[in-house]
Amino acid sequence: MNAAADFYRKTNLLALVPILAVTGVFILPYGAALAGGFSTLQGAFGSAFSNGDSHAAPAPALPLLPIALFTMKQAFFSAIAALLLGLPGAWFVGTSDSRLARALRPLTAIPFAMPSILVALGFVLFFGNAGWFNRLIAALMGSGKNGASGVPILYQTSAIVLAHAFYNFPIVIHLVGDSLVHVRRAYAPAAATLGASPWTTTRTLFLPAITPAIIRSALLAFLYSFTSFSIVLVLGGGPRATTLGVEIYRYSRVLLSFREASVFAITETVIAGAVFALTVFFERKTQTIFPDNVRRTMEKKPMSLRTAWPLALYLLIAGCIVLGPLLSIVVESFLSRVSRSGAAAPSLKWWLAIGERCAPALVRSLALAFCSASAACVLAIIAAWTAQNSERNAAKGGAVSLLARLLARVIRLFVSAPLVSSGIVLGLGFLMLYGRKHGANMAALVMVHAVAALPFAGNAIMEGFHTINAGIINAAESLGASPLKRLFTVDIPLCGRHIRSAFGFAAAISLGELNAVMMLGIEDFETLPLLIYRAVGAYRYGSACAAGVLLMLCCGLAFALPDAGVKRDA
Repeated sequence: MNAAADFYRKTNLLALVPILAVTGVFILPYGAALAGGFSTLQGAFGSAFSNGDSHAAPAPALPLLPIALFTMKQAFFSAIAALLLGLPGAWFVGTSDSRLARALRPLTAIPFAMPSILVALGFVLFFGNAGWFNRLIAALMGSGKNGASGVPILYQTSAIVLAHAFYNFPIVIHLVGDSLVHVRRAYAPAAATLGASPWTTTRTLFLPAITPAIIRSALLAFLYSFTSFSIVLVLGGGPRATTLGVEIYRYSRVLLSFREASVFAITETVIAGAVFALTVFFERKTQTIFPDNVRRTMEKKPMSLRTAWPLALYLLIAGCIVLGPLLSIVVESFLSRVSRSGAAAPSLKWWLAIGERCAPALVRSLALAFCSASAACVLAIIAAWTAQNSERNAAKGGAVSLLARLLARVIRLFVSAPLVSSGIVLGLGFLMLYGRKHGANMAALVMVHAVAALPFAGNAIMEGFHTINAGIINAAESLGASPLKRLFTVDIPLCGRHIRSAFGFAAAISLGELNAVMMLGIEDFETLPLLIYRAVGAYRYGSACAAGVLLMLCCGLAFALPDAGVKRDA
């Protein structure tokens, strides 16, 4: 008993910090959001079976089924579009060692760094009726000006599907491409030695081996599209193209019907939870389909012309879809029109007026990102350190081995739990649990952003702690360093690059986050994403584009600056 008490007293009481933070910011609000919906459903079923009691309250007439079906429909087609766009790239990444194939990876990293509101703005400018895409079609066909006779894409399901495909096809390329590289290096040389033709190898070896990765990437694309909010809010077609997330926002913030919003939250959570469980199943299937310890060097062959031109064509299409909307934002920020349909002329109008609302919103966004990223990294460092100590104590055996192993698993579970959350449902739970007085303030927004980024920051920092040589830790302990002193003098300095990467990623997530800001509805706290959303709604595209360029630069710096000292660390 003394050993167990000493174990908790010395190294693991700090584990309560991230556990309590996740409990107060994620688990309790999420539970409150779902509890309101359960009570509403219970009342509805009770009134339905009340045998005609005239005093029973009528059940709320919620359009739940059609909205849930449309949400799943757009998520399904978004996943299919992501597969169609991503599988050719995954094949090139997994089977080719050429420079063109390697160019795909940095190209597909761009969507990960872009906030959803910027994607929506870029799609409006690029694929709109008078956007650059339709202008190009009109110019090629010689049929009118400003794309008047182009392809109608926006404000319907096709726009939502295309935008979600933009976000999710990199997932397909990375997951399926990496799986293909793995199985190709492990088994392709043996298949070639046995005389299997390329088609036979593909049909009997590659396709069966990468099928779990394909299904997993499709499920992830479905999940992210299913819980999407900003893209549907901007690009949707009104009541006909509304999703569960949008209805949660509308019922809670516009109609102030929190219990009805909770019914939509329950539906979204149940479906998302089932899809996430399937994703975890196929992730394990991917990891066990072939051994990790098999590595063989592949013979590098020059790319033939027969393979080069399809890859070049694919890069052109992917570059158009990825870079077209983002470049449209930059170009439009330097153009001005007398009217919405008038001719564009080069102008610095929007940049000269940037100090009116954009500069204060930028300062607020940077302050929020710094505070939330700092909080996320502090929580992640504590969680990673206590998990590492628990695993080391578990490896030693003895009286505390079982307790240490259990605590390490609990810490990892709490750190990864916010990964399956929806920002809209979380904001609803905050308002229901803490009320507007305590749930709509700067501190609450910082903690919501910090906990939302905790799974990514925690994974990066835990990975850094695992790279520390065990001999260095043993040497520090043999010299009399306490666990806390070792944390500041050994662990944190050796994990500096991972901590900086975690900080940059958490800051980028906070910079582009719109869901919690809109749901909490903090008065007089307009961030850059919120300013862009309001400017797009008011058709002030020039102002939105100037703010969008600033947001792109900030997100790019958040991703790039943490790696600026990699060579110095090496």
